[in-house]
Amino acid sequence: MHNLTTLLAFVVTLGILVSIHEYGHYWVARRCGIKVLVFSIGFGKPLLKWQRGDTQWQLAAIPLGGYVKMLDEREAPVPAGERQLAFNTQHPLKKMAVVLAGPLANLLLALVLLIGINVYGFDTIKPVVGQVAAGSLAAESGLRVGDEVVQVGGRRIDTWDGFFLQMLKQAYSESTPLTVRRPGQGEITLDLPLARLPARPLSPALMRVIGVAPAPTETRLTKVEEGSPAAKAGLRADDLLLRVNGEDASDGSALVRLAARGDGQPLQITVRRGAQQFTLPVTPVMMDKEGQRAPRIGVALSTGIDDARLRALRIQQRYGWLEAPYVATLQLWDEARITLSVFGHMLIGRESVKQVSGPLTIAQVAGESAEMGFQPFIQFLVVISLSLGIMNLLPVPVLDGGHLMYHTAELLTGRPVSATVEAIGQRIGLVFLLALMSLALFNDFHRFLFG
Repeated sequence: MHNLTTLLAFVVTLGILVSIHEYGHYWVARRCGIKVLVFSIGFGKPLLKWQRGDTQWQLAAIPLGGYVKMLDEREAPVPAGERQLAFNTQHPLKKMAVVLAGPLANLLLALVLLIGINVYGFDTIKPVVGQVAAGSLAAESGLRVGDEVVQVGGRRIDTWDGFFLQMLKQAYSESTPLTVRRPGQGEITLDLPLARLPARPLSPALMRVIGVAPAPTETRLTKVEEGSPAAKAGLRADDLLLRVNGEDASDGSALVRLAARGDGQPLQITVRRGAQQFTLPVTPVMMDKEGQRAPRIGVALSTGIDDARLRALRIQQRYGWLEAPYVATLQLWDEARITLSVFGHMLIGRESVKQVSGPLTIAQVAGESAEMGFQPFIQFLVVISLSLGIMNLLPVPVLDGGHLMYHTAELLTGRPVSATVEAIGQRIGLVFLLALMSLALFNDFHRFLFG
């Protein structure tokens, strides 16, 4: 059943994105007075075809793309009476409009879907820090569990997704100011020196490298050693750890860090036992463990996700009809900038080319998002449609961006690009696409075989 869902979701995804893209070309071509001979979804032998006006509409055997074939003297002889309908005889601005229409149709689809999501409402979580890794950049910068991030680099945010998106935009900054709302202290500003990171991946891994995660944790004492400082203070197995010296200790790191100081000062450890809450003073002493002598209190800890607190952080974000288009435009602009930034950093070697995904990964994610529900699938369509629109605008021959480059040259010089130059460009473009597809397929198989 899972494989069937994946296959269907993949076919629906390609069908929607390719149809919208090609219809953009078709619609503008017809408005520019250009005769369209074939509108095809898929490549290869037609499985289904029908005639409507001058155009043959068809579904072909290989559903990995599509094309719009226009009347063109460069491809076949054109009757003198129809020469004004041929693509190659049009003004360069009309050619540019036809070429641009496909990618713009994908960007418009992404925007419309995003507006719909914003109006309908989507599930997300508040930008509250649930975990701070010990020794991480976030910990060294003073970020604490329970801090609510309200501003990143001067941009206000209200969801964890917004926090992540802004961190991606700031990833290659020397440092980024974070404004957080801390219980009992109000809003304070911290400095996150991103230049100190060993790596700055423009992916979800960035938050892990920084050392923060949204899911709140809870830590219980699984064992209290007999005769240890913890046992003498009254701590018991299964006590829920809340705070140490007033600092949130839900992930256990505060207890480990403060106990290791070994300054002889008692730790004020707050725990919950059943319905009761206690604060007990516990002084670490030097103890042997696994051949090492260090300050300890004699407990073993177990940390897991606190489902109750995570549920409390979940919210539904919704915007009105007037506000939704503005918000969606900003979101799409941010995501487009990040997509281009990732591509640019891959070209100069800052980002790993392992991020390039092919049809197998797209199919897998399509299936997973479809199984999660209608809204996640629509959000997936937004990402893929945006990526498709941007990729087709790249100035690579055989892509729309390459043709746009040719027609721009024609507009500036007053004459079409020569057939020789176009042929050379086609070869370069095909080599680039084949290399890109080979890399994408290699990454796909590597993920499936090795994870």
